[in-house]
Amino acid sequence: MPLPKNSYPDLSDAQVREQLQWLETIMTRSKIATWKLHRPSMKMFINSVLAELLGQSWQREQSYPFELLLEAMHAECRHSAVAVMQQLWAGDLEHADVIFRVTAANGQVRTIRDTVSVISHDRQGQAEWLTGVWIDITDTVMAHHRLERIASTVPGVIYQFSMYPDGRMCFPYASAGIKAIYGVDADVVSADGSAVFEAIHPADRERVRSSIQQSAESLQPWFCEYRIIRGEQTRWVAGNAMPELDAEGVYHWFGQIVDTTLDKQRELELEESRITLKRAQEIAELGYWKANFATGELYWSDKIYEIFGLDKDTVKPSISLFQQAVHPDDLALVLASEQQAKKFGTHDVVHRIVRTDGSVRWVHELADYNQFIHEDILIGTVRDITEQKIYEQELERLSITDELTGVYNRRYFMQQLEQLVVRFTPSTQAVVAIFDIDYFKQINDNYGHAEGDAVLCRLAQFMQQQLRPGDIFARTGGEEFGLLLHRTNAADAKRRLNAIRILVNELEFVPSTGTEQPYRVSATIGLTNVHVDDDKDSVLYRADHALYFGKNKGRNCVIWADDEADADVG
Repeated sequence: MPLPKNSYPDLSDAQVREQLQWLETIMTRSKIATWKLHRPSMKMFINSVLAELLGQSWQREQSYPFELLLEAMHAECRHSAVAVMQQLWAGDLEHADVIFRVTAANGQVRTIRDTVSVISHDRQGQAEWLTGVWIDITDTVMAHHRLERIASTVPGVIYQFSMYPDGRMCFPYASAGIKAIYGVDADVVSADGSAVFEAIHPADRERVRSSIQQSAESLQPWFCEYRIIRGEQTRWVAGNAMPELDAEGVYHWFGQIVDTTLDKQRELELEESRITLKRAQEIAELGYWKANFATGELYWSDKIYEIFGLDKDTVKPSISLFQQAVHPDDLALVLASEQQAKKFGTHDVVHRIVRTDGSVRWVHELADYNQFIHEDILIGTVRDITEQKIYEQELERLSITDELTGVYNRRYFMQQLEQLVVRFTPSTQAVVAIFDIDYFKQINDNYGHAEGDAVLCRLAQFMQQQLRPGDIFARTGGEEFGLLLHRTNAADAKRRLNAIRILVNELEFVPSTGTEQPYRVSATIGLTNVHVDDDKDSVLYRADHALYFGKNKGRNCVIWADDEADADVG
């Protein structure tokens, strides 16, 4: 549809055309689909992006029947979408978001958020003109599903718990396991967490609230074990979380709660990945820009000032100013991408920026290269992807880290061992060892599981201090650890590990209660060389076999798998 006259009274026709050219380029490059509907005639005008998605030929002034949009929707989404549109048509709503799935002309199934607004009404108050913007949220939905699948593999519930200055508490994110723990659905407690506290045993409720308040005041990790009433049953659960305080005075905890009813008296052997970040993410608003490399001039939309933390009234953007904001370690990457754009037409780069307050943010730039009257021009968009980066990095960290000890977990150890045996050559030297604490069950039985956890943590830290850079140390079981020693032979490895075993014997542990006498621990270590024809299972079998040989021999020794009779015993 042509623009009404005087839509931009302060701009010349040429300026209006240039603005429209910018906007059209931005929407096309960003794959933003738009439509405009004349309700009385049900005639619809769409941009080229939406036409391409629907498999329609496109001309700027061509109209289309509104049924095209409805036909593109999957049948199970159509009824709810029509219901919302009817409310908009009747004047009951001014704005609405409609989420549905469509099958694009290329056969791909995409999830769409359609942001619809009424832009004019007739004399009866009913909608006359409506407009909508299609945003593809397929990747966001898939990321959410991936998180849910990850969460489903973790015992209990992983969650974000928030406490506001006015006392309101809620669970903005909770995995499906919250139903098994508290008997409530995640959406019930997303805005009001009172249903969770109502499920806590009355005798424990105040203690739980007090522990949360103490964690908030100290910003120290929260841990609490308490009872839950589910119908006629009383069950024990244990919770552990890390707190943080945001700029608005809201406390957030990220952690996990597990049912400990059946194994309250014994050590949990399951890895307990406590911290999972899940912040609700909205589709990022796009800031658009135009850079003239011949003059150094740079145009920014208002959103970019917000992303870069700059004041529009006091700062004039320029290419030089932008380059100063780019993180020094990423500037070469950005400049290289700009040069590549001159060859291939597209500038597509993810990098960091440093805001004036010192904070670092991640952004994604996407732009087209053009030449106007021998001037190099880039027209594109930028969006803040910091939360996405934090989310990805935290998931990666959680996936390879043992939550209790802070060392690598079994998954990472097995990955590294697999890579080692696959790449192993005759000139390579490597040793695999299994390290096991002797009589560890007696520590748990005599002093409690908290004391056992403290022993595991201290030994893990001690072992990390003894190893060389490049060696891999991981917790592979309850009291069992694995070691990958690179660039070492059998004799050196045996000598080093026996020295470490002796040092472990010398460590003194004082029970946390302070009433018992100090005690010491010992360790048995089984180790083996890695051979050219090995796979990871054969290596672990030999190391395990040596370990259990040492256990049967009397413990507190280092056993070489290829010479079990020759053991260094303390």
